[in-house]
Amino acid sequence: MIITTEQLKAIVGAGGGVILDATTMTFNQMREVSIAAQSGNARITIRKVGGLTAAQLTEIATLAPGLVWFDLTA
Repeated sequence: MIITTEQLKAIVGAGGGVILDATTMTFNQMREVSIAAQSGNARITIRKVGGLTAAQLTEIATLAPGLVWFDLTA
């Protein structure tokens, strides 16, 4: 299933939690989804974050405090 960023934003904006693959999204797309997660009080988990810096992860987390989880095991 292919879901656009706009559709993801609508889902999390409505309160639905999602698991995202960082390798399939741009940093700005992840930022946008995080902002929508804050609005909908939805939890998001981002996997495969090896290509992002600690500063980028911090910025994403700041957009939705307590709602963004990073899977650092993969």
